[in-house]
Amino acid sequence: MIRPPSSQTRPRRRRSRDEAFDLLPLFKADDAIGTMVLGPGRAQEWGQIAPLLEARGLPKVDPMMGGRYVPAVIEFFDRQYGLNRGVASPLAPDGVEDFGKWHQRRKRHS
Repeated sequence: MIRPPSSQTRPRRRRSRDEAFDLLPLFKADDAIGTMVLGPGRAQEWGQIAPLLEARGLPKVDPMMGGRYVPAVIEFFDRQYGLNRGVASPLAPDGVEDFGKWHQRRKRHS
Protein backbone atom coordinates (compact mmCIF):
# COMPACT_ATOMS: atom_id res chain seq x y z
CA MET A 1 0.00 0.00 0.00
CA ILE A 2 1.30 3.43 -0.94
CA ARG A 3 0.96 6.10 1.70
CA PRO A 4 0.48 9.76 0.89
CA PRO A 5 3.50 11.82 1.88
CA SER A 6 3.39 13.23 5.37
CA SER A 7 3.59 16.96 5.98
CA GLN A 8 7.20 16.47 7.07
CA THR A 9 8.31 15.00 3.75
CA ARG A 10 6.36 17.24 1.40
CA PRO A 11 8.50 19.58 -0.66
CA ARG A 12 8.39 23.12 0.67
CA ARG A 13 6.47 25.58 -1.44
CA ARG A 14 8.51 28.62 -2.42
CA ARG A 15 7.08 31.80 -0.94
CA SER A 16 6.14 34.68 -3.15
CA ARG A 17 7.84 38.04 -2.69
CA ASP A 18 4.83 39.47 -0.85
CA GLU A 19 4.57 36.45 1.46
CA ALA A 20 8.27 36.65 2.24
CA PHE A 21 8.08 40.37 3.03
CA ASP A 22 4.93 39.79 5.11
CA LEU A 23 7.04 37.66 7.45
CA LEU A 24 9.24 40.66 8.29
CA PRO A 25 8.40 43.16 11.02
CA LEU A 26 7.46 46.68 9.91
CA PHE A 27 11.03 47.85 10.54
CA LYS A 28 13.91 45.59 9.64
CA ALA A 29 17.69 45.92 9.61
CA ASP A 30 19.55 46.21 6.32
CA ASP A 31 20.97 42.67 6.44
CA ALA A 32 17.45 41.20 6.21
CA ILE A 33 16.29 43.73 3.61
CA GLY A 34 19.42 43.06 1.53
CA THR A 35 18.63 39.35 1.56
CA MET A 36 15.01 39.93 0.59
CA VAL A 37 15.86 42.38 -2.22
CA LEU A 38 19.00 40.81 -3.69
CA GLY A 39 18.86 37.23 -2.43
CA PRO A 40 21.20 35.47 -0.02
CA GLY A 41 24.07 35.28 -2.52
CA ARG A 42 24.23 39.05 -3.02
CA ALA A 43 22.93 40.39 0.29
CA GLN A 44 26.32 41.81 1.26
CA GLU A 45 26.12 44.19 -1.74
CA TRP A 46 23.14 45.97 -0.19
CA GLY A 47 25.46 48.05 2.01
CA GLN A 48 26.90 49.76 -1.08
CA ILE A 49 23.64 49.91 -3.06
CA ALA A 50 21.34 51.31 -0.35
CA PRO A 51 23.02 54.76 -0.06
CA LEU A 52 22.77 55.20 -3.84
CA LEU A 53 19.08 54.30 -3.77
CA GLU A 54 18.46 56.64 -0.83
CA ALA A 55 19.36 59.51 -3.18
CA ARG A 56 16.46 58.31 -5.38
CA GLY A 57 14.00 58.08 -2.50
CA LEU A 58 14.63 54.76 -0.75
CA PRO A 59 13.52 55.19 2.88
CA LYS A 60 16.43 55.73 5.24
CA VAL A 61 17.12 53.71 8.37
CA ASP A 62 15.02 55.02 11.24
CA PRO A 63 17.47 55.42 14.15
CA MET A 64 14.79 54.91 16.81
CA MET A 65 13.43 51.74 15.21
CA GLY A 66 16.82 50.43 14.08
CA GLY A 67 15.79 49.63 10.52
CA ARG A 68 13.97 50.66 7.38
CA TYR A 69 10.18 50.78 7.16
CA VAL A 70 9.55 47.65 5.08
CA PRO A 71 6.24 48.69 3.41
CA ALA A 72 7.92 51.92 2.23
CA VAL A 73 10.85 49.93 0.82
CA ILE A 74 8.40 47.80 -1.18
CA GLU A 75 6.57 50.93 -2.35
CA PHE A 76 9.89 52.48 -3.43
CA PHE A 77 10.73 49.51 -5.68
CA ASP A 78 7.17 49.28 -7.01
CA ARG A 79 7.39 52.96 -7.96
CA GLN A 80 10.86 52.50 -9.52
CA TYR A 81 9.62 49.72 -11.78
CA GLY A 82 6.25 51.16 -12.74
CA LEU A 83 4.02 49.02 -10.56
CA ASN A 84 2.15 51.95 -9.00
CA ARG A 85 -1.43 52.06 -10.07
CA GLY A 86 -2.29 55.20 -11.98
CA VAL A 87 1.23 56.63 -11.82
CA ALA A 88 3.43 56.57 -14.88
CA SER A 89 7.07 55.82 -14.18
CA PRO A 90 9.93 54.15 -16.06
CA LEU A 91 10.09 50.38 -16.11
CA ALA A 92 13.82 50.40 -15.40
CA PRO A 93 16.48 52.93 -14.49
CA ASP A 94 17.85 54.63 -17.60
CA GLY A 95 21.46 54.88 -16.50
CA VAL A 96 23.81 56.82 -14.28
CA GLU A 97 23.33 60.57 -14.07
CA ASP A 98 26.23 62.78 -15.14
CA PHE A 99 25.54 66.09 -13.43
CA GLY A 100 28.82 67.58 -14.70
CA LYS A 101 27.49 67.64 -18.26
CA TRP A 102 24.65 69.96 -17.25
CA HIS A 103 27.08 72.84 -16.87
CA GLN A 104 29.01 72.24 -20.08
CA ARG A 105 28.14 74.51 -22.97
CA ARG A 106 27.12 72.93 -26.21
CA LYS A 107 29.03 73.86 -29.33
CA ARG A 108 26.85 75.60 -31.88
CA HIS A 109 27.04 74.37 -35.42
CA SER A 110 26.72 77.10 -38.04
